[in-house]
Amino acid sequence: MKVTINVKLVNSKFSQAYADKDNEGEETEDNIKYLWEDEFDVQGNVREFKVVNNATYLLRGLYPNDDEFCFEIPDMMIVECTMDDGSITQLPFSKKAVSKTDKVESSDSFLFNVYLKSVRQVVNPMTGVYILADDFPKELAELVNNDEEE
Repeated sequence: MKVTINVKLVNSKFSQAYADKDNEGEETEDNIKYLWEDEFDVQGNVREFKVVNNATYLLRGLYPNDDEFCFEIPDMMIVECTMDDGSITQLPFSKKAVSKTDKVESSDSFLFNVYLKSVRQVVNPMTGVYILADDFPKELAELVNNDEEE
């Protein structure tokens, strides 16, 4: 099965009432519904799709000097896609950042939408990983901030 993940950061200042009154229910340049949107396809054929709530995610990677790191990030919603070969692709989201989710299915594929709240900053250190800035490891936050400044 083909799976597409769509992540949208909901604009907390969006006014549906204003859109209904002045623009036939549609957003405008000064009243936008989503601040940004990411969409990506899970590579390969997904055999099983599930959402695990209140999970701990292990954020793994390499420091610039090639030393490995591993941090536990609690209170996550993890989207798990089990592939035909048995491998698992995980897409973690801080549970407190998620406003809602929904799934749009067709016969051989589906779209999974994740709507994030814009009232708290979310860090996106790599494709498919969305962690509240408050929960992101401070040690890594300094590295991410330094990379963005260069």
